[in-house]
Amino acid sequence: MDVLDHWHPVLPTSLLQPGAVVGVRLAGNDLVLFRNSNNEIGALIDHCPHRRMKLSLGKVYHDRLQCGYHGWTFDATGNGESPATPKLYACARHFEVLERFDAIWVRNAGADSQFPQFDVEGHYNVCNLYHQIKAPLELTVDNFCEIEHTPTTHAFFGYPLERMHEVEVEFKPTDTSVRVINRGPRKKISLFLRTLVGIGRDYVFMDDWTTYFSPVYSVYDHWWQCPKTGAQSRVRWRLYIFFVPVDASGTAIFTFAFTKSRYPGPAGGARLFRWLMRSQLDYEIGLDVKILEGLADKNPSIEGMKLSRFDRVLGLNRERIERIYRGNGVH
Repeated sequence: MDVLDHWHPVLPTSLLQPGAVVGVRLAGNDLVLFRNSNNEIGALIDHCPHRRMKLSLGKVYHDRLQCGYHGWTFDATGNGESPATPKLYACARHFEVLERFDAIWVRNAGADSQFPQFDVEGHYNVCNLYHQIKAPLELTVDNFCEIEHTPTTHAFFGYPLERMHEVEVEFKPTDTSVRVINRGPRKKISLFLRTLVGIGRDYVFMDDWTTYFSPVYSVYDHWWQCPKTGAQSRVRWRLYIFFVPVDASGTAIFTFAFTKSRYPGPAGGARLFRWLMRSQLDYEIGLDVKILEGLADKNPSIEGMKLSRFDRVLGLNRERIERIYRGNGVH
């Protein structure tokens, strides 16, 4: 498959209001998105077939995207018209578009890839976040697919550095996915947050995620659990994080965050603390961004690295990125 055959989130819905024209970059390709007065979204290659002007510098005119150079207009499927030569037919390459989970998704027209499955029944959508990172796809995925960095990078999730050797890690790869399960002593958490989330004094932190590769994204389940009784915290998190390559040196992160609470009332009372959960998660991902942009070497190769017991996932992910995501036939 071509990379653009997979469904990718490329823009938060809030950034494309009716009449708006926005340029985005996906895997080194420049695209333009526009929304007309009928709420129809068009996604075209950002390149006018007439004289190569960026269509993202144009405007929506009579519900069509008008090029700012000579006034040629294009509908959502790329069919173009010339005001100066009405019988001249032109066509701009277009992409299929979906608007789901407050994001705009695109893929190549005619591709047969499946839209990612969101298993969120019984969960409450806390927030959706968007970040850009100046690091290649592989290195970005590396950071979000190992737990060893959490003691020194993260404030809330993860494990304490002095007890990192106690953390158990289990890998469960399949031909199309990689699952990683971590279990170990939790970090020190304030009494307020422990009470709010329902974390007992002797609870351990559970981190269970699976990475998929059409497109590249990981589904994370986070909770705290009593090692003796199996009792779990009253609140659990499920995060869907999509790793979207902007180009060879940059990656966009789309995070769709859900929570499941055993507290009474609508959404288990999560609505009352939505602001706190959003703020905490945005802060934690911001810490990941800072770490990744501080890497001394951003070569995506792992050759020559001294890897630890937590890093087996790096090679597993790379093989599937090449074979499934990029369609290079590596096996």
